[in-house]
Amino acid sequence: MICSFSLFAQENNAEPAEPSAPVENPSVSDGSSPVVGDGSSENEPEKDLSQDYLAKSAAPVNAVAWTRDGKYFATSWNNLVILWNADSNTIAAIYSNSVSENSNPLANIISLQFTSDGRYMLSVRDDNTALIHSVGTNSDSTLITGTGNSIPDAVFAGDYKILLPLDGKNLYESLRLPESGQFKVEEKLDFADGIWGLSSNPAGKRVLVTSESGAVRVVDTTSWEVLTEFECYTLTRIKPKFAEDSVHFLSAKDQNTLVVTSSNDASDFLTVEEPAGFSFTAEFSADSTKIVAGVDSGCVKIYDIASGLEENSFKLMYGDSAKSLAFSPDGKYVIIGTEQGYIYRWVLSGEEFVPEDEKTQENKLENSLTLSVGYGRLGTNYYLGNAIFEAGYRNYFRPPFYWGAVGSLGAGVPGSEFPYTYYEGGEQLSAPFLYTLASGGLIGLVYYNKEFDFHVFSEAGAGWNVRMMFDNSLKYPHHGKPYFGGYGELVVGVQWKWARLWGGVQYDSNLHWLMKAHIGVAMPTKSFRRK
Repeated sequence: MICSFSLFAQENNAEPAEPSAPVENPSVSDGSSPVVGDGSSENEPEKDLSQDYLAKSAAPVNAVAWTRDGKYFATSWNNLVILWNADSNTIAAIYSNSVSENSNPLANIISLQFTSDGRYMLSVRDDNTALIHSVGTNSDSTLITGTGNSIPDAVFAGDYKILLPLDGKNLYESLRLPESGQFKVEEKLDFADGIWGLSSNPAGKRVLVTSESGAVRVVDTTSWEVLTEFECYTLTRIKPKFAEDSVHFLSAKDQNTLVVTSSNDASDFLTVEEPAGFSFTAEFSADSTKIVAGVDSGCVKIYDIASGLEENSFKLMYGDSAKSLAFSPDGKYVIIGTEQGYIYRWVLSGEEFVPEDEKTQENKLENSLTLSVGYGRLGTNYYLGNAIFEAGYRNYFRPPFYWGAVGSLGAGVPGSEFPYTYYEGGEQLSAPFLYTLASGGLIGLVYYNKEFDFHVFSEAGAGWNVRMMFDNSLKYPHHGKPYFGGYGELVVGVQWKWARLWGGVQYDSNLHWLMKAHIGVAMPTKSFRRK
């Protein structure tokens, strides 16, 4: 039959938001005897990354998923789906439930999946609906409404075909017709005990159909025959899942045991035991060599399929439990959604995750504020020199070029050879100091060695100043008239970490040529940003 079955369209509810906050495929070889592990190893690394969560939801995070190219991942968020930029941990889009007058805006998401090309995202809701969203475009969203009490699960079988139990017990195939945009919907198999979970291999040729009673059937979607059937343990709420190798799948044998099974003959390939017990969620890595699972002790653990040993462990905050898990396609991260609403990005390398936009900044010089004290040799012998305090700003907008602004206060200290003698009331006055106030701009060129955090730079600057002589005697203080002028300068210097040293020449319109040298510090402007 051809119909649009409850097909509703809307303008895409993906809304850009401010931040809140890539695969080899070695198959797991079949073995004649299962590999049994006790869930432990000699080294049991446990990282408490309790502060490294992406966001906090007001409700459990029941579903997470990655695109196959690793560009995006999606998480459920109350009744919304959040699409994240994987390189920067920033929100790319928000998808809501409100695609028709009949849709429930408060429905919770219970599963998420992307097509292999990452163009479409399928989300299943607990209000008997499923939604298909176009990723990264303004295409319409499509609402599919079930005919029974609920749609417990749905999967892509290939990129443009969906398998789902519209009435809760019969398996339907839904295929979009490119000419009309409508869906061809056809019932394929009837399961008397209903359907609880679905999992398809990447090509969509096989699907695992799991019922609430614990019966698991491997179905060939080309002939629609049940190839094999076995039992799983459903009280953990872990739904059986296909591996990327299309041969093995994962299920719970009991509360404390996970089993990797061959879909060809239903033989057990690996058994992993965990004394604390498993619950809610377990998933394969993209290369089918690892399992990540939620453990009742408040941890998430990774097990190596070849050995059955625990490889890594992540401790959740506050005795929380993992509700959803997903390996990144490159195997470097695991996204964790929890019962208490936390969304974690677990970095398996043990290194701190640095978003791509910050990585870009790592290769750039940090804009900085500078403070320095200096000495300027005046073009006259009357003064010992000019002491200078300078504050500045350097903006590395396009390394190796940068621009800046500076301001300074200076004091010329009179020497013993000051040629003029001043008298007041018959008393000889002390020689006056020469005070200077200056400000200006600069442009510069810098070489930066990232390994040693070392700079070599040169600057050309120009600005204005005002100079004034002032007698500091307490009894007869007085000052001369101000002299306004301009200056130009050329300097060269070095900086190592925070310490700066530079010197050069300056031409002043009043005092002509001066020599100057400075020592100071540079403070990155990011140090002053509010966390």
